[in-house]
Amino acid sequence: MFTELERVSPFLFSLLENSPDYVTMISPEGIIRFINRTHPRYAMIGLIGRSVFSYLAPESQEVARACFRRVVETGEPGFFEALARVTPGEPRRYATRVGPVQRNGRVVALTLIASDVTERVAMEQRLREQRDTLEFAAAATGLGLWHLDVRTRELVWDDEMIRIHGRGLAPTDYTGVLECIHPDDRARVDANVHGSLTSGTFQDIEYRVVRPDGGLVWVLARGKALRDEDGRVTRLLGGVLDISERKRNEEALRVSEERYRTSIAALEEGIVLQSRDGTIHTCNASAERLLGLTKDQMLGRTSLDPRWRTIHEDGSPFPGDTHPSSTTLASGEPQSGVIMGVHKPDGQLTWISVNSRPLYLAGPQQPSAVVTSFFDITARKHAEAENERLLRVERAARRRAVLLSETSKLLAASLDVIASLDEVVRHFVPEAADLAVVELLDEHGKFGPAHPVAIAGDDAELEARYHELSRRLGEGHGELLGLVRHGEVRFTVVEIDGETPVLPGVPKGERLAERLRYRSTVLVPLTARTERLGVLLLGARTRAFDADDLALAEELGLRIAQALDVARLYGEMQIALHKRDEFIAVASHELRTPLTPLMLQLGRLEQLCRGRSELATSVAAPKIHRVVRQTERLHRLIEELLDVSQITSGRFSLEPEALDLVALVRETIDGFAERLERAGCALRLEMPARVEGRWDRARLEQIVSNLLANAMKYGAGKPIDIGLTAKPDSVLLSVRDRGIGISPKDQARVFQRFERAVSERHYGGFGLGLWVTRHVAEAMGGSVSVESAPDVGSTFRVNLPRQAPTAAVAQPVAPPPP
Repeated sequence: MFTELERVSPFLFSLLENSPDYVTMISPEGIIRFINRTHPRYAMIGLIGRSVFSYLAPESQEVARACFRRVVETGEPGFFEALARVTPGEPRRYATRVGPVQRNGRVVALTLIASDVTERVAMEQRLREQRDTLEFAAAATGLGLWHLDVRTRELVWDDEMIRIHGRGLAPTDYTGVLECIHPDDRARVDANVHGSLTSGTFQDIEYRVVRPDGGLVWVLARGKALRDEDGRVTRLLGGVLDISERKRNEEALRVSEERYRTSIAALEEGIVLQSRDGTIHTCNASAERLLGLTKDQMLGRTSLDPRWRTIHEDGSPFPGDTHPSSTTLASGEPQSGVIMGVHKPDGQLTWISVNSRPLYLAGPQQPSAVVTSFFDITARKHAEAENERLLRVERAARRRAVLLSETSKLLAASLDVIASLDEVVRHFVPEAADLAVVELLDEHGKFGPAHPVAIAGDDAELEARYHELSRRLGEGHGELLGLVRHGEVRFTVVEIDGETPVLPGVPKGERLAERLRYRSTVLVPLTARTERLGVLLLGARTRAFDADDLALAEELGLRIAQALDVARLYGEMQIALHKRDEFIAVASHELRTPLTPLMLQLGRLEQLCRGRSELATSVAAPKIHRVVRQTERLHRLIEELLDVSQITSGRFSLEPEALDLVALVRETIDGFAERLERAGCALRLEMPARVEGRWDRARLEQIVSNLLANAMKYGAGKPIDIGLTAKPDSVLLSVRDRGIGISPKDQARVFQRFERAVSERHYGGFGLGLWVTRHVAEAMGGSVSVESAPDVGSTFRVNLPRQAPTAAVAQPVAPPPP
């Protein structure tokens, strides 16, 4: 064994002496016992016996001691890195492996093999800096980077990739990537990746990413295939850009899709890199396309170059020193979503949304460069402008609708439309025009000296003068009169640089002519059912009327004409109603005069037949009795017509007197005994002994009779209940039948004149009984109401004060308005 050791010792010694590493044996306390001759400036004999810690930097000594203790305690090899100054000059970094030397199971020494790794560490630091710079530049443009090892299927993502995919960690392999892709896009992406392995070319592709929270992100993936020396694809490198905002813009601008389909399909962000002094260092093809310049034309330019001709959204100049890139270079702050208009060399204005991010290549104090990204939003700006135009149109339409509504309200507020025209035309100024005039024809169909005129304008003195002018012109309004007679709408607009004419119908020599000049006028004839009524004139001094203004003027004229026509028809209706009421009054009196003696004669004839011969009693008497009943019915109808005449004309009066209402009700019922028997209606009464008060006896009998007759008519063959309830200040009379009833929608109508809830073919009468009852009750200070349901019956209630008004006279009843 010793012989063998002697034989290999020269080899071992040569190996130690020529090793690039320091090989040292030290005591457990760090005293050098042996060291090879690695460095020529140090003699081995000069190092032995010295502490190894004297060569270590202070910050590395404790790391070494901890490693030595661990090896001594465990007997296991150790490792540490430390800064050491073995030679004069800057300290160098060494990677040191520590091994135990044991004797009898105890560590008696340590072996150190120290390798100089200073250059390797420096290289690694430079690589990290370059990687950080690349990742920062990619982050500024929103680009996430990825790397796929084809052989191991191992995948590496940077932080931006993780952020885009909304995940906490990156997938470990290619299969995990496919799981992040939307199922509908997965096969297409996979085919693209496998195609790149075959062709060596990675095609740009857009697809959707499904985030863990369910959100969707549109991305654009770009890549490059790397080959080994045999030409085989071994790695894929690339980046992913979040294009969700672009996709949303494309969706919002789908109305322009056909026109811009090709450009949108190929849309990419423009990227420009500017150095610290603002000079453009490089740009991508999209920047060339969006700005209309080649790369050579842009290189060397700065933001201060006046040829950019940039503007703000409001059209004002956008100085170069305030561009997003200039701001970022000056402040170090990123800029996002800055809207800028850029004029291309051909004069075309392109709107872009600009983002800028600083690059800190020389330290964090000041940006070394700036990356600017931007995309085309011209179509969106056009859409916004169109939306603004439509909003203005909508607002104008809403104002016109309000004006028309207010006009209708004013015209409907009074039946004297002519008197309200002054207020109507004032609503037109200044909303619809600077001058609004309505001139109506007189009873001769002309603009006579006294024809009605309504005017509103922006000049109070001019309004008064126009009234004077209109009356003074009289028949001189020939132009307006011809317009009305022909029913033509005249619409004039004078160009802004032309001479503004005076209003139609105003002589040029008229002293007011200069103040009656309007750039735009509309004249609308007022026509109702082919009848010419007048003219509406609107004038604008400075603005030009358009088609909407013309439509508004025609609608205003139509509403004014309709209101005038309705008012005229209402007046004619009032005259007709007055004549009808006069006729009813005269006819009722004329019918009543011969009817009274006829009824007396029939009564005597009926008495003569009683007790006479059997023929007279059995044949003549029943016929005479039927004639008497029909005559009485005719008498009641005539009385109702007389009541209508008196109530509508205001000649209806009351004569209150003290009476017992219970006695009056019983007396009235006695007069209905025979009719109740014929109708088959049993009568049930619920009344106190006496109820006293002051009422008009005849009118009160009329109320009871009308309600009882109504109950017999619609509740024939069924019982009728009459109730009377006395209160300190009032009494309540109720009449209940169990007849056909009244539907809720007809209950208010039955109290109107000539109205009923059922067809008159099945039930006779004028439909006046309940109307007269209501007016009589109201004239005595009371009221009448009904509670009813179909096929159940009706209960009419009359509430009267105990003291009727003294010598009360009912007010005339006006016909309902049109």
